[in-house]
Amino acid sequence: MTNGPEVTEDYRKCSYKDRLRILRDLESGSAFYETKAGKRLLASVREKMALEQLTPQDFAIRKKNRWKIQGKSFYDIFSEVEHADLYAATYGMMSESIHGSWNESLDWCLARNEDGTFSTYPFDHPADVRFICPTLKFTNKPFRLWLQRIDAYDDNLRGVLDWIERVNLALFRKFDDLYDGPPAHG
Repeated sequence: MTNGPEVTEDYRKCSYKDRLRILRDLESGSAFYETKAGKRLLASVREKMALEQLTPQDFAIRKKNRWKIQGKSFYDIFSEVEHADLYAATYGMMSESIHGSWNESLDWCLARNEDGTFSTYPFDHPADVRFICPTLKFTNKPFRLWLQRIDAYDDNLRGVLDWIERVNLALFRKFDDLYDGPPAHG
């Protein structure tokens, strides 16, 4: 949102990576695209590309950059927007809850048995300030930018978002002062 139209175009075009693969698979004779679901998917891809007046030949730069926006890794982009030292401890670990990892399973899905094996931990967990605070930190700034972009940012919204930042920081600091590690479960 803070970069020029070239970056926005790159962002939009990078989202077509898998859609171009769908078109390539069709041309190579994939049987899936003869099914009803395949035909719907293919029609959707063609409709989106037509909407943006794109052809498969319009993606040479994206291919050269290995489908990375401006050739940058997500870490590089994160480092420009936030601080590089926050990546591993926040976004990197938090994304495990989406993609999964062994550590995420140990933290949230498994209980260690006395014999060293693991069993499922089927109980839900309450909201955790360690996830909520960074999420608010990372979403408040782009939300402000979006409100400015649509001319909806005023003194009232500025005050609300400033208050959210202050409360969020106070909650994180208080948690950090009091927290002594996770409760044992299992």
